[in-house]
Amino acid sequence: MKESDLIAAIRSRVTDPSGVIGIGDDCCVWTPSGQTCLSVDTIVEGRHFRASDEPGLVGRKAAGAALSDLAAMGARPIGAVVALSCPARWDGLAVMDGLIAELRRHGCALLGGDTTGSEALVISVTVWGERASARFLTRSGAAAGDLLVVTGPLGGSLRSGRHLRPQPRFAEGQWLADQPYVRAMMDLSDGLAADAPKLAEASGCGCLLLPQDVPVHPDVPEMADGAKAACCDGEDFELLAAVSAEQWPHLQLAWPFPRQLARVGWLLDRPGTFMEDRQGRVVPMTWTGFEHA
Repeated sequence: MKESDLIAAIRSRVTDPSGVIGIGDDCCVWTPSGQTCLSVDTIVEGRHFRASDEPGLVGRKAAGAALSDLAAMGARPIGAVVALSCPARWDGLAVMDGLIAELRRHGCALLGGDTTGSEALVISVTVWGERASARFLTRSGAAAGDLLVVTGPLGGSLRSGRHLRPQPRFAEGQWLADQPYVRAMMDLSDGLAADAPKLAEASGCGCLLLPQDVPVHPDVPEMADGAKAACCDGEDFELLAAVSAEQWPHLQLAWPFPRQLARVGWLLDRPGTFMEDRQGRVVPMTWTGFEHA
C-alpha cells in the first residue's frame, strides 16, 4: 500500500473530537483543560514482538503499552500521535487497526503521526492525558517504611502471549491517585525486580522485595519457579504503588476492584535492593527483570 493510501485509510477510521484538528494538517491542535502529562513508548520488531505475531496484536500492544504509562500517573487519556516505520512485508493498515481499536477502547483519540518504510517494524506512540483527580502520582513521593503493593498477579506474559494484550489499569490508577495515603506509583513493564528499584531510587530509598508474597499469574507454568517468574518475566503492565503502612488495612478494605491488592515489599531508609529468600533471610537482590536486548 502506498503511503498516501495508508494515511487516507487511517484518516477514514478516526473522528476528531469537537474543537480538535487531527490528521491531515502539519500539526494536531487541541486545547488542554488543565495540567497535562505526556509519554512516548516505542516497540521494535525482534525486541518487543516477533515477525510472526499478528499485525493487529502488535498495534494493540503499541497502544496499550503507551497508555499504561498514563494509567500509572492516575491520568485520563486524551490523545495520541503515532510514528509508524513499516516494511512492505507487514500489513501496516492491520497494525494501525489494532492500535486505533485499543486507543478507542480507552477513549483516546488518534490525532496525527507519521509513516515511513523501514527494514523492521517500529511503532512509536506518544500519548497525553489530564488529571482524573486532584493530582498525578509520580514515582518520587514515597518514603522509607512505605509498603509496595501491586494491582494483580505477575509473570508468564511472554510465554502466553499476554504481553501483546496489555490492559492499562486506568480505573485502578485513578482510584489510587484519589487516596492521600498512596504516595507513589508506576507501571510494571520490565518486571518487579527491575521496576521496584526505580521507584525506590526516585523516592530516595532502597527496597526490600518479598518474592514469596508476590501473586503469581496462572500463565506461569506449574513446574517453573513461580516467585522468580513473577518478579522477573516483565510485560505485565500492572501497577506498583507505595502506600503508607499504617493505612494498609484501610486500603485493603476500601479497594473496590475484584482482583485484590498484594503486598510485595517495603521501602527502606538505606540504598540498595534486597529480597527475602526462602529461609526468611534478607539478602541482596540477584534477580533481574526483562531486558529489551
